Amino acid sequence: MTKFNVLVDGQGSRSTSKLGQMVAGLFLGLVAAVTLHAQSSTPLSVSPASGSGSEQAFVATYTDPNGVTNVQSVSLYIMNGVAPGSDSGWSANECILNYKISSGVIQLAQDAGGAFLSTTATAGTAQTVSNTQCTVLAILSSSTISGNSVSVNFFVTFTAAFSGVKQLYLLAEDEEGHNLTNFQTQVGIYNATASVSPVSVFPSSGSGSEQTFTAIYSDATTQIKSVFLNFKSSSNNTAAANACKLRYDLGTTDIFLVNDAGTAYTSPIISGSIIPLSNSQCTVYGVGTSATTSGNNVTVDFRVSFAAGFEGEKEITMEGADENGTFTFSNLSFGTYTVTTQSPTTAPSFTLSNTAVSIASPGANGISTITVTPTGGFSGTVAFSCAVTDSPSGAVDIPTCLPAAPAAISGVAAVTTSLTINTTAASAAALHNLLEQIFTLGGGVGMAAMLFFGLPIHRRRWKTLLCLLLIAEFAGAVIGCGGTAYSTAAPANPGTADPGTTAGSYTVKVTGTSGATMANTAVTVMVN
Repeated sequence: MTKFNVLVDGQGSRSTSKLGQMVAGLFLGLVAAVTLHAQSSTPLSVSPASGSGSEQAFVATYTDPNGVTNVQSVSLYIMNGVAPGSDSGWSANECILNYKISSGVIQLAQDAGGAFLSTTATAGTAQTVSNTQCTVLAILSSSTISGNSVSVNFFVTFTAAFSGVKQLYLLAEDEEGHNLTNFQTQVGIYNATASVSPVSVFPSSGSGSEQTFTAIYSDATTQIKSVFLNFKSSSNNTAAANACKLRYDLGTTDIFLVNDAGTAYTSPIISGSIIPLSNSQCTVYGVGTSATTSGNNVTVDFRVSFAAGFEGEKEITMEGADENGTFTFSNLSFGTYTVTTQSPTTAPSFTLSNTAVSIASPGANGISTITVTPTGGFSGTVAFSCAVTDSPSGAVDIPTCLPAAPAAISGVAAVTTSLTINTTAASAAALHNLLEQIFTLGGGVGMAAMLFFGLPIHRRRWKTLLCLLLIAEFAGAVIGCGGTAYSTAAPANPGTADPGTTAGSYTVKVTGTSGATMANTAVTVMVN
């Protein structure tokens, strides 16, 4: 009898009695002969025996001219470079599936190996079983007995962490637990191509009726096209009915929410939209839902409120799809969140959000859209103030900000206003002080000379010339300092140009106030 845990241990019991060893040897020889005969007449095959993809329906077939009514289970081993039973710990971090023919119960090995997960799925239901390598979807899995053949359909999806070429092995056991085939014979090869990998969600626990969830996804090989965040009442099912399943498309910033039946997505809204999207379980808001990309990671903020009737603990799952259309499905739980009924005593308030500003060059201006979202029945007007709170080291000509007054808030709809960011342009160098003084002195001397030689010859005395010089220099100083229509004040570094607003990232804090109610938002301003 060969059991799963025995294969994992890679060893069995050993008799210490010599007679026992002899008897065991004779018995094992008989069993080996029977096993060889059974293997020659009961081959296993898998279809497809080769291929690639992020998900696949594998059909394992067992035939026996003596009939297959005593077949208890069929196992599919999807292995990452190691053969089943090859050494101790061989079953860790693999995708090993077992299907009970009589009951349709599907099992999956745990990540640590050595045993199956306690969670199971029944073929034909919406249940799933997942580890960090793969997920089996019971709704698309089944078994069929026809004559002397039994075929088991395993529908499997792979995670990005399990990508790469995998080896396929099969095992069939009878009702006594005897192997009916050589499970160490490779029957196929498959290239798992899942690329989008869910990383984490924050918060991954907690409770409330409204929350912004920050979900992080990664893809080291291709560009992420869509990401999914799902809140559902049971972790052991794939049904989207009566769930809060969200989708965000990065290229278009479209936001989707699955309908109550779980059969299709409703018409989308875009990120920043003041019109929310709802089903009977939840509402997702365009304001507060957005995505940012950093290297291989995509971070999406989903702002969600939950509806009455959806209370209780919800499992959080994550999925993704890349630009090639490769979809990564996993029913692994990334956390649980307890939905509570919204308190009717919530104080009226509001929240602020913004759009980042990118300014092409110093001297140009930028606009940030500030969105005011009422909560708890807030109504009234909000006054704004702003200040630059963070700037590059040594920055000069810091940007200035000017918020516009928003419209009065009434009802539940958000309103928007604008925040203008002004920067200073670069300017040419001013006159050097010494050069200006030389021109001023030269002008005074020239004026004195003209006055002196304009006098009659009998009045040209040195005292008269000295007086004229003093008068001319005074007049030149007055003209040089304030008699022109432009400023000649020297810059801080005489003879150099003013570069204008220093390039870099600035933070502008915007504060909204309505009576005793206050909210803040931080606008990122990038001056290029």
